[in-house]
Amino acid sequence: MSVRSSLLSVMLVTACGHKAHKPDADPAKVTALATKMIENSPVPAAVPECKPEELHAPVTVTLRTLLELAGKKPGAEPEQADWINPHDLDSTAARAVLDSSDATAKREAAAELLAAPAWIVYRVDLVNAPMAMGVKELKIGTIGTRIIRYGNDARPTCVTVWNFQNTQAKTDWAISITNKSYVDGAVAKELRDDLTAQYVKLVPRGVPGAAKSL
Repeated sequence: MSVRSSLLSVMLVTACGHKAHKPDADPAKVTALATKMIENSPVPAAVPECKPEELHAPVTVTLRTLLELAGKKPGAEPEQADWINPHDLDSTAARAVLDSSDATAKREAAAELLAAPAWIVYRVDLVNAPMAMGVKELKIGTIGTRIIRYGNDARPTCVTVWNFQNTQAKTDWAISITNKSYVDGAVAKELRDDLTAQYVKLVPRGVPGAAKSL
């Protein structure tokens, strides 16, 4: 074997044995970015209404997840409860920063979050669903939200107010079997699960690739 061939063989073996490293970053920088986003939470009239295409972004998180990324403990109010802030609305990278036990995976996920040109934050402002909370007030559950788009400078660029409800069928079922002075715990959970499912199914997500960072 020639010297040139030997060198090529060594280079190929070396290349195969070393995978390209993904970009990484200090998760503390994500904490700082999330903190700024919380501080810059807008009222609806303060920024423009989001266009449909602006409701898509590389990173999406619920308010509860944003609070956790900022190192804050979610409050006890219903709007910050885990059931109405489902992980299905969170980007994989956001969950990795919070949940992964692998330091490298956390740093790679942090880099992905920091490189994103825009984030969408799903913020629940109102939980008007007494039966889902175990209170016997026989009416359909309604959730009020703001969908906020942020640039990578943590400043809001647009906001959409969006509401959704329990399905009528689930509401009618719950009312029909609630014949006590309270709502049974299993029934309340069914209603909460229904609201979670409607949130994930119906939330406006825009069109991938259509919106540009503002």
